[in-house]
Amino acid sequence: MKYTAKDIAEALHVSTATVSLVLNHKPGVSEARRREILEKIQELECDYLLKNETVTVKRLGFVVYKRTGKIIDEFPFFLYWLEAINRVIQESEYEMGIIYMNPEDEEERIQVIKNAQYDGLIIYAVEMYPENLRIFGSLDIPCVYMDNSFFGEGVDTVTIDNQLGIRQAIGCLVDRGHREIGYIKSTYKIDSFDERFDVYKKALEEQGLVMHPEYVMEVGYSEADTERDALQYLEQAGRLPTAFAGDNDLLVCRVVNAMKKRGIRIPEDVSVVGFDNRDISLFTEPKITTIEVGEEGVGIAAVQCLLSKLRGDRPYGEKIRLGTKLIVRDSVNSI
Repeated sequence: MKYTAKDIAEALHVSTATVSLVLNHKPGVSEARRREILEKIQELECDYLLKNETVTVKRLGFVVYKRTGKIIDEFPFFLYWLEAINRVIQESEYEMGIIYMNPEDEEERIQVIKNAQYDGLIIYAVEMYPENLRIFGSLDIPCVYMDNSFFGEGVDTVTIDNQLGIRQAIGCLVDRGHREIGYIKSTYKIDSFDERFDVYKKALEEQGLVMHPEYVMEVGYSEADTERDALQYLEQAGRLPTAFAGDNDLLVCRVVNAMKKRGIRIPEDVSVVGFDNRDISLFTEPKITTIEVGEEGVGIAAVQCLLSKLRGDRPYGEKIRLGTKLIVRDSVNSI
């Protein structure tokens, strides 16, 4: 009897399209299912269905590492970069797969990555700590980490230039006469936020200004926590600074709303500068002055960094930092 792909599909209760992918050596089928189909082909002695020419598929993986999900789930910023990443990958004749990973399922997901035979990985690493790098070290493929510098680690990274961005924010406020500048700081620890806060302190010193600890407003990262902590700070604070910079637009915009509930006018009473130039900065009243990070640039740089490693252009790690731009809107007043 001469079997067809449809016969195999009906025998295994799968779609004909799934069998066709296996017969044509194409991705899109789990390794377990692929083995099941190949075993059925051998059992029925219908190897003639398999295409003679083996198609080599070049694949890159995009890993979203969620240590807690507090940053990624609240606002999945990587989605801004994903379209550019996928476009450049396709132009380079690769295919892309997306993998979500957390500390609890590391071993399982790493096995999935191995089975998929990716040529390299781009890892969205905003929630990762250096100790989380260990699991990827077990893979014998190049990896590029996005949105986390991992200083002191010999890995490829692509990040925003937080030092430039915060200095632009502080410079904007100083140029408009502000000398008492506070900071809206997340209580949730990630490396990029820590770096921005450290640069804030250095930038004040470079401007000859004093960093007052009481001007640092620490707030939780979820919407409810940010509003609660901001209102508590404002209730307990004595004299407010004339301006605040902040970890990102999300926190700054929420604090602005809390300030308005307390009758504080923006920018007449307090000026604010955000970071990231997210859409929310345009929809808040007033529109928020912020630091633009360039949505496509990070993704494109990450792919190019990975491709250069795959080509063997360099044997060493590379730390890429992309520049930022000050976007002046209505939330900063001159005094």
